[in-house]
Order: sequence, then structure tokens, then C-alpha cells
Amino acid sequence: MPSNISELYQFNIKRLVIFLVLALILVGSWCLCGSQCCTFKHDHSLQTSIWNRIDLIAFRFFNQWLLTQENHTLIARIFVTINSVVIGELIVNLILLAVTYFIFSSKYVLQNRTRAFKLSVLLAIIIYGMAGQMLLSKLSRDYLCPKRPSPSVVFRFSTVSLENQAISSSSSSFTMDRLFEEAKKRDLVKEIAHDSWPGEHAATNLIWSLFMSTIISRSSKSLSQVKCFFMHTIVWFFAILFSIARLVSGAHWLSDCLAGGFSEALIVVAIGIYTPVFQIITKVIHKLINRSDSDGKKLP
Repeated sequence: MPSNISELYQFNIKRLVIFLVLALILVGSWCLCGSQCCTFKHDHSLQTSIWNRIDLIAFRFFNQWLLTQENHTLIARIFVTINSVVIGELIVNLILLAVTYFIFSSKYVLQNRTRAFKLSVLLAIIIYGMAGQMLLSKLSRDYLCPKRPSPSVVFRFSTVSLENQAISSSSSSFTMDRLFEEAKKRDLVKEIAHDSWPGEHAATNLIWSLFMSTIISRSSKSLSQVKCFFMHTIVWFFAILFSIARLVSGAHWLSDCLAGGFSEALIVVAIGIYTPVFQIITKVIHKLINRSDSDGKKLP
């Protein structure tokens, strides 16, 4: 195996710095809100906080418009399924694995690599991505915002005002378990979070999509433009869809996903693909897989 695998590692200090700076800008802009963004209580800073305005606009769009229109009942049911605690998680993970398998099955992606190596890349994305995301989420939650109420909590138990237009817990805002009572009875839908910052599901989805897009882009010399575009499209379609699902249910604010989840994804992926970290993890996993295969062949 060559010492450097171009699809996994290309040293680029300029892009590394850009990714990290962009992540810090996102988090820093959110931190400028002070305690207002974290506690989401009504005070004067709500009138000047850009992130709070964006969060409320996004909440109204996804929650009130999408779920209260009769013509969008089917869409709402799709989001109910995606947000279900057991079935939804299983469906999301299976779809992401299926998309990964479809892309890696192309002979032009990770060209001339064995199935064992491609499996090693997938396992490295899961292990490194989850470890990085969990570490950053813990640090972000402990030091920036330990207890941020999700939209469903805020609109059920408090009053939030924007430009003197109050939306109370008795308003017409919809929650998905109110839309489908059977989901509420079985406690199947994730829509309440008392520590919504940062958006961990969004971070996981975006880490996966950024890694996949990087591998596709670095294999683009062998891929046709149409196929390359299709692969990018399908990857980002599912990553955005599964991230939006949390916004629809009221489990997260938009800033949880953008300032929180996306910034985490930028940091994790940038360190992985512009330093040897991700390549080293992949090689270690690949050696372990090859060793287990060779040990299995030696058995009588």
C-alpha cells in the first residue's frame, strides 16, 4: 500500500485554516448572543440577536407552515418516521450505508482499492467521525451552553416574543406527536430536547457527507461529470433531509445545526483530510482486517 493515499489525505494548510476559521466564525457569531441564545428567554437582546431571529423564522417555516397544511400530511408522516426513536434511526443509518455502498461500489471511486480497504474507509469514517463529534459536542455543551431548550420546549412552557408579536404555548404551533397521537402514546418521536445545543445528528450527517464528497471529488478525474454530480447530489440530499427532520419536529433550532453541528463537521473533516489523521486510522483498520483474514485462513 502506498504511503500516501490521495483520496484520503492531501496536505493543504490553506484549506485547513479556512475550514477551521469558518467553524470558529460560526460558533463565535452564535456566542455573541450571550446567554440569550442559550436560554432563549425574552429580553432586549432578542431584538438585536440575528441568530434568534433566524431561529424563529426557521421554526415558523418548518413547524407552522409545513405541518399545518393539509396537502403536506404525507411529508409530515415522512418526517415522523425519520424522527422516530428506533425505526427512524434504523432507517437513516441503513440509507446512509446504502448510499455509501453505492458510491464505493463504483470502480472509479477509490480506484484499484480492494473491498477490504473500502470497508476500512467506511469504518474509519464511523469511528473517527463519531469520536470527533462526541468530543466536540461535549466540549461545546460543557463550556458554551449546557442546557438549551429546544423549540418544542420553549413554545410549550414559555412565551417568546419577536418584534412585539408573541407566540404562546397555546398558539397554533404544531408538534408531530400532536399531529399523530399514536406516536405520542408510544413515545416514538424525538421532538423534545432540554440540551439541544449543538445539533449532534446534523453534525453526524454533515461529517459523513463532507467525507463522502471529498472522496468523490478526489476521484473525479476518473468519474464522468454526470456521475460525479449525481453522487454529490444524493449524498447532500440525504444529509440535509435527515438534518432538517430535527427542525421540523422542534427538537433543534436552526443555529444548533448550523453554528453547532456544521462547525463541528468542518473541524472534524478538515483535520481528517488535510492532515494524515484519517489516513492513519484507515490504514490501521485495514491492517487489522487483513490480519483477521490471514488468521482465519490459517485455522484448520
